[in-house]
Amino acid sequence: MSETTHDGTVAVTASVPPDEGLPADRLAAKYGLTVSGARPSLVEYVRQLWDRRHFI
Repeated sequence: MSETTHDGTVAVTASVPPDEGLPADRLAAKYGLTVSGARPSLVEYVRQLWDRRHFI
């Protein structure tokens, strides 16, 4: 990235994002992301089903 200063010269700044170079799995873990299409285990599925039984 470059910016022009008040006297007309060009100042070059190299700003590197703090997350650059992290693998996707570590980047996701850093921000608490999970797989959106992941299926719950059978035990978790039954627990969710029981919690939502009043809708059935």
